[in-house]
Amino acid sequence: MLAVLDWELSTLGHPLSDFAYQVMAWRLAPQEFRGLKGADLEALGIPTEAEYVAAYCRRTGRDGIPHWDVYLIFNMFRIAAILHGVLARALQGNAASRNAVETGSRARLVADVAWAMAQRIGS
Repeated sequence: MLAVLDWELSTLGHPLSDFAYQVMAWRLAPQEFRGLKGADLEALGIPTEAEYVAAYCRRTGRDGIPHWDVYLIFNMFRIAAILHGVLARALQGNAASRNAVETGSRARLVADVAWAMAQRIGS
């Protein structure tokens, strides 16, 4: 049996940062970037963000995650930078995907969500 590892999906960073990368989906809408925001989570059988984070904390022996929004903001800016690179490659004509312009153009949307979150915790 042959296994394929996708390095873009397999992160090797700090565990809380990696977890926040996954949880970004709860804070982003589908049109922003593959998000769950606005979806009927209960109907889909998906826990709320708070429930999911609580389950993670229980399983890892944590009482909570201090500065949780900082981890999310960091990862949103991270994916925005990646998306900006996707757009740049598409505009240069060497994109790896036919929908690279559309995907890459979401960089600003994600960055705007992250910036709005940063402004709320900074005030």
